Amino acid sequence: MSAEPYAFITNQLANTISVIDTASQEIIKTIPGGNRPAGIAVSEDGNYVFASNADGPDVSLIDGFTLKKMASIPMGSGPVGIATNADGSQIYVADWYEHKVRIIDSDSRSNIATVSVGKSPAGLAIDNVLNRLYIANRDDNTVTILDLNDFQPIATIPVGKAPFGLALSPNRKRLYSVNVQSNNVSVIDTQFAKTIHSFPVGEWPYCAVISPDGSTIYVTNQDESTISIVDTKTYDILTTVDVGDAPEGIDITPDGKHVYIANWGDGSVSILDTASNKITKTIHTGQGSRAFGKFIAKQTTTTAKTDPDDQHD
Repeated sequence: MSAEPYAFITNQLANTISVIDTASQEIIKTIPGGNRPAGIAVSEDGNYVFASNADGPDVSLIDGFTLKKMASIPMGSGPVGIATNADGSQIYVADWYEHKVRIIDSDSRSNIATVSVGKSPAGLAIDNVLNRLYIANRDDNTVTILDLNDFQPIATIPVGKAPFGLALSPNRKRLYSVNVQSNNVSVIDTQFAKTIHSFPVGEWPYCAVISPDGSTIYVTNQDESTISIVDTKTYDILTTVDVGDAPEGIDITPDGKHVYIANWGDGSVSILDTASNKITKTIHTGQGSRAFGKFIAKQTTTTAKTDPDDQHD
């Protein structure tokens, strides 16, 4: 057994997905992807992996154990943002061009519902307890709350300019919207469905992840090639750390010890040690590493064998 789950990194310009064993911090496999894989979503147990192929346009279903592609599901014109529920039985796909979110049954690979949301929906975050989906609408400067029981919108919340990535706190009381063009993060009270605060980060922020204890939020800043590390009680920036070129996707291991940052500009993943807030390793993954979404499972993953003919990008 691996001591830690895998990290799945979409390499959008290479049409591949790099699989990193977070125990060894090494690439164990490179999976052929669809056409321009961008978004990624992993079920909590790591059994199912879903990648949105922006120019497919479709979604790839990957077996998290065998690391083999199982199927492709056709989508609308621009699937980018993607999320899944805890067991991977449903997939949620934001269509950038059609301004809709599609709910897909992963077993039957059929569309359950299609919901119109705001303009250019991007990041998604799911509350598996309240059965809610949060959607960042980039060109509307809003976040939509969708009830997954009846697929009806509950509220639309104004945030900063060009919201893209979303991060939900472990207690589900706070949702963080990363606003690309206003260089800040909006803090949403999920109970009252309103923005209660905002705090500045670096230039052109893109995505965020929160530590398992909820105390710290890590935000990628594309134009600075840094991440901002912020205290969630005071909203003060604790430190700013240099990473690879043009960081986009970001996720954290279940034990909270390491943060993985996908760097679009140099096709790499930076690994941050959260105890020291230092980058301890950089892994070459593939051209256009993006990993937009939750790309590390919450639970451990059984180690899969690497095929002898696997070629890393």
